[in-house]
Amino acid sequence: MSTRPTRAKPLSRDDRRQAILIAVIPLLIEKGQAVTTAEMAEAAGIAEGTIFRAFPDKAALIHEAVKITMDPAPVRAALEAIDAAAPIEIQLAEAARILVERFDRITALMEVLRTMPLPATGPPAGARRVVAESIASISAALTVLLERHRDRLVIAPSRAAAAFRGLIFANAHSVMNPEEKLTIDEVVGILLCGISARPIGD
Repeated sequence: MSTRPTRAKPLSRDDRRQAILIAVIPLLIEKGQAVTTAEMAEAAGIAEGTIFRAFPDKAALIHEAVKITMDPAPVRAALEAIDAAAPIEIQLAEAARILVERFDRITALMEVLRTMPLPATGPPAGARRVVAESIASISAALTVLLERHRDRLVIAPSRAAAAFRGLIFANAHSVMNPEEKLTIDEVVGILLCGISARPIGD
């Protein structure tokens, strides 16, 4: 006896929005403001009209894309997955790679956002709080990583985490001349050993 295939349960509005954003973010990073809603719909595997049932307009979609990219949870998970038994140099190099990739994604989306008008619904509420909470969450994860190597540090792990994050972001910033940017190994080396060949005061 044959049975009818059961239909997949329809996505809730929030799940639909999330699915669209996840599909569209790589396209926004690749194409910037030139991306069309037709291309977004194709990437998400939906009709173009579905986008406007999920978001008031294109600007609102891009604001939400930036917001979910700021979510620190995936970055925290990646930092926590770094092999705790690896040497500090390896752990920090992997942490730097994770942070640089995140910074590049956010920067690309922010560049798109600057070209867009405010959403019809107005600016998203709590943007500053989202940024502050994201920074605090990632700093906490870095502090845990550095706490493993407290005996190698001359400052508290939380302060070392702040220095590490600041050096990574400054080096990754778009105002830096590409030829002057440090490699990840150089960043880690400066953080651990400084720029002097011998201790200050010798």
